[in-house]
Amino acid sequence: MNIKVGDTVEHLYHMSNKGEVIKVYYVNVTAGSGGGGPLSKATRVVFKSQLDDNIYDMPAKDLRLVRE
Repeated sequence: MNIKVGDTVEHLYHMSNKGEVIKVYYVNVTAGSGGGGPLSKATRVVFKSQLDDNIYDMPAKDLRLVRE
């Protein structure tokens, strides 16, 4: 998924929670299968909600881009 700063995203499990992306960053994955090789980094997204003006920090896998 190609989420960039300035995109509009919505939470998959609470679709009325939409907002503009403020920051995209990566974190190291510490858990995984044994002996499967190196793990890739997990993408996290920070966005400001239009619903309640709060700032949310969520995994990118729980968000989707809003095409308007």
